Amino acid sequence: MKYVATRELAANSGRVMEALEEEGLLVITKDGKPRSLMVPTSDGTLLDDVREVIYARARHALKDAQLASAAAGKEALTMDEIDAEIKATRAVRRK
Repeated sequence: MKYVATRELAANSGRVMEALEEEGLLVITKDGKPRSLMVPTSDGTLLDDVREVIYARARHALKDAQLASAAAGKEALTMDEIDAEIKATRAVRRK
């Protein structure tokens, strides 16, 4: 995995694109910290590539929600308790 600074991307985009083709994945950094991923795509694979990113983000969001639920002690709620929680949340949102 190769790391590329945002300054390098701006100054040498052609070289960065060549590195992307060679590496298959680049980590874009700002101030030495990872900020984004760069992956190659094409007309033929664009929709599938975007779909994969969306699915990966959804999996991360689900994992975060599960961890937050466990940290709040709610991982063992019954369906009736879950339904009551949903009902209470919706009531607050309606106000």
